[in-house]
Amino acid sequence: MEPIERLQSLLDLTDRLADLTEAENAALIERRFADVEASLEDKATLARLYENNMQAANEAGIDWAATDPDVRERLRLAAERLTKAVDENTMRLEVGMKANKYVIDMIADAVRENVPHSGTYARNGKTGNEGAKAAINSVAVALDETL
Repeated sequence: MEPIERLQSLLDLTDRLADLTEAENAALIERRFADVEASLEDKATLARLYENNMQAANEAGIDWAATDPDVRERLRLAAERLTKAVDENTMRLEVGMKANKYVIDMIADAVRENVPHSGTYARNGKTGNEGAKAAINSVAVALDETL
C-alpha cells in the first residue's frame, strides 16, 4: 500500500471511530443503552482496524514530516477529535459503572438490614423475628445486570 493510501485509510478509520464514539456518548447522555450495546461490536472492529493501521504506518517508516501538510493537519485534527471523544466516553462509562455499583450496594445493604440473622436470638430464645418463620420475612431481590 502506498504511503498516501495508508494515510488516507488511517484518516478514514480515525473519522469513523470518532463518529461512532461521539454517537455512543450521545446515547449514554440520553440513556439509550440499547443503542450503546448495538454499537459495541462495530466499535471493537474499528478500534482493531485503527490499531492495525497505526502499527502498519509506523512499521512502514512513513516520514511524517515529509507528508503533505494538508494531510498531516487533517490527521492531527482527526486524532484530536478521537482523543476527545474517547476521553469523554471513558468518563461517562466510569461514572455509569460507579453509579450502578452504588445503587447495587445500597440495595444489598437494605436487604441485609431487613433479613433476620439466624445467629441472633430473641428474648424468648428463638432465632430471628419469629424463630422458624423468620424465612417468611426475608426479602427476595433480583437484579438486571444489563447496561
